[in-house]
Amino acid sequence: MSDEPKKSVTSFDVARRAGVSRSMVSRAFTDGAKISEASRKKVLKAADELGYRVNFLARGLQTRQSNLVGIVASSLDTPFRSQQVKIAAREFIRHGYRPILLTIEENDDVEQWVSVMLNYNVAGVLITSATPSSQIIQECRRLQMPLVLINRGTMQDITDTVQIDVAQAGSLAFSMLTRTRRGRLAVVRPKTESYSVTGRVQAFVSKCAQEGVELQEFVADGQSYAAGHDAAGMLGLSTKDIDGVFCATDLLAMGVMDRLRTDWGTRFPDDLELIGCDDIEQAGWGAYQLSTMRQDTEEQVLAAVAQMRQRIETPDAEIQTYIQNLTPIFRQTTLSSYD
Repeated sequence: MSDEPKKSVTSFDVARRAGVSRSMVSRAFTDGAKISEASRKKVLKAADELGYRVNFLARGLQTRQSNLVGIVASSLDTPFRSQQVKIAAREFIRHGYRPILLTIEENDDVEQWVSVMLNYNVAGVLITSATPSSQIIQECRRLQMPLVLINRGTMQDITDTVQIDVAQAGSLAFSMLTRTRRGRLAVVRPKTESYSVTGRVQAFVSKCAQEGVELQEFVADGQSYAAGHDAAGMLGLSTKDIDGVFCATDLLAMGVMDRLRTDWGTRFPDDLELIGCDDIEQAGWGAYQLSTMRQDTEEQVLAAVAQMRQRIETPDAEIQTYIQNLTPIFRQTTLSSYD
């Protein structure tokens, strides 16, 4: 048996086997290309016999066109972000694109990865984590590579964006906690800042100040369940002085709930009202039944994919900003759930 590596099958091999030109092989694998059904079947039969597969990346590099799209995301261990990526991949595939997922860490240079996408000649990039600089966004525009940001800050003047209404989120959180009693409030927020999470917390803090409501702030070392569980250690010492708590994410809220129930015997909502934000699947689980604010991932992603498709088809179209409102979800951690 020969130890020599097996030679890759090329489009030339398929053309020779099918008795057609190489350009016809290319047309057979290109959606919408002009080719007879008989010729297409002949090419596909030859390709199947030889085990030929189209190298879409190489084709994109050669033609400076591709149906590859990039998705840049971090924190895929969180339910909300993983759901975003799942829906985005599904929608891109449904519209004939092939998604490439690049996962980044909190301190990674997002611009480096956008540059990698540029080298691949992708049709566009969707970013759900980190915020590229205005310089790299302008470079993408110059190269006519669509860039869509979801909840990534105030870049709506220079690129297409989908973002929640952070002011509405803060006001909604306040009203959900003050529907039945107007008492002393607290907020649990992550130490690291981000557009949507920090924005909703700042709006909540401003609303409390505007309404003259006493507020305590507790800082968590992240947005996770574990961060909420740790932050609840300090919160638990103050529960006798607090009537309601807004946690910046559902995972934070779940960690807070479990710590307070275990260490302080806190009963929700009788001793303390609590709300989160996002409405991840776990918020509705029986152990939590968490009142929260729904940030609809399906709505977000469909809007972002629609923006990218329009930008691909009409590069010079006006920049779009899609503002998403949050929906209150009353369950069993607020007295309002019993209305």
